[in-house]
Amino acid sequence: DFSEKEEVFSPEEVSAAQELWATCSIFLSTIITDKQDYTRWIRPIEPRGIRGNKFVIRVPSETFLLYLTEHYYKQFNLMQSIYMEPNGIMMVFEFPRTNDEPAGISGNELDANVSTARNEEDYVNVLNEKLNFETFLESECNRFARYVAEAVADNPGQSPHTVLFIHGPSGVGKTHLSQAIGSRVRKLHPEKRVCYISCAKFEAQFVFDCKQRNKYRFIEFYQHMDVLIIDDIQTLIGKTATQQAFFEIFNHLYLLNKQIVLTCDVPPVAFQDIEDRILTRIQGAMQVSLERPDLELRRKILKQRVAEAGVELGFEVVEYIAENMKNNVRELEGTMNTLITYARIRKSPIDLGMASRIMGQSISMIKPEITMEQIVREVSNEYGVEAEELRSSSRTAKIALPRQIVMYLTNKHTEHTLVAIAKKLKRKNHTTVMHGIKTIGNRIETDKKLKEAIDQLEQRLLSAAS
Repeated sequence: DFSEKEEVFSPEEVSAAQELWATCSIFLSTIITDKQDYTRWIRPIEPRGIRGNKFVIRVPSETFLLYLTEHYYKQFNLMQSIYMEPNGIMMVFEFPRTNDEPAGISGNELDANVSTARNEEDYVNVLNEKLNFETFLESECNRFARYVAEAVADNPGQSPHTVLFIHGPSGVGKTHLSQAIGSRVRKLHPEKRVCYISCAKFEAQFVFDCKQRNKYRFIEFYQHMDVLIIDDIQTLIGKTATQQAFFEIFNHLYLLNKQIVLTCDVPPVAFQDIEDRILTRIQGAMQVSLERPDLELRRKILKQRVAEAGVELGFEVVEYIAENMKNNVRELEGTMNTLITYARIRKSPIDLGMASRIMGQSISMIKPEITMEQIVREVSNEYGVEAEELRSSSRTAKIALPRQIVMYLTNKHTEHTLVAIAKKLKRKNHTTVMHGIKTIGNRIETDKKLKEAIDQLEQRLLSAAS
């Protein structure tokens, strides 16, 4: 919701906002581990006041807010689900106005309605020049995906690669590969209009233009692209209006043999709440998967990082890290950064014994990635119900218990917000999910049989994900 003027808050309202933001900022500091990023992007945020259900916070500029939306929406969503949604509080952002721009903007689930200039040059800076094919390390787990991506970049819009769909779990290089395509096209085909955008930003622009009654301007802008790259397309799930706009853009570009590149956390077969006509188009795309990094790739990444940092790590240390860090590239690089920092502080190389002691806690904390889809499947099998029954309106004990178990396990093992869980299970609001989580949490303290069943479910989920 837009506010036409900056609100004036009472001392009590200001104090309440400062107290809430103090708690929230401490939480954010624990999940945004880069201190420079935290200082640059979180510290400038100023709590203004809490009035009714609105928590108004001020950011330096609209550009600043756009960056938060692009890079930290998951962290803010998690923060809201813990500290605000249980009390029915919604964030509202304020930023300094220029000309007739509105002063505030709603931040519910951080689906920020950010105005973006319709200028192709705006998207040049979105492409990170470091994310290119030359810096994309290759092994058996990603070789085919890289080969197809390079073919697309060299000859965009050529069959059978007119639509390229890259899928794989978080942190395996989808963004790197899609940005590499954009950069290569710009280099080899400077006459082509190239747009790289995250799906979250795409949706934010669409919502804003709809409020400004400029829906068709939004669609027309993207229909003029020669190469359209949309990252994390799974954000479209459940967003009916945005899906309709996306289809109009997709279909127009598809019929003109323009190049479309989409990335996603899951393959098309796992999609839910996506229009059939969109799903059909995506299923007909050239599909490539990026797997979790194999041992060969993990070794390459570690050796490159050591060389870049100019520190000494013995072969045994590199092997130890490569053998233990199996989930994704980000996790691998994060562990390596910790060791590099330690090496610089000590001004000496790290041997295997020291590395194992430093990494022991980190390795024990690593959790295999579990998805809500896996949880639904395991719970459905365990209790003999269909997945669709869990999303139905039925409140019978046969359905209600496994549904609440899904809520409990999804909240425990994934990053889904309470609102997101409610949407996926087709519940009216997040309070139902909160009740389900609390119910199961209380029951397993006294119901040994239920606790054993949930423990077994967790073991199967962890085993399947590892």
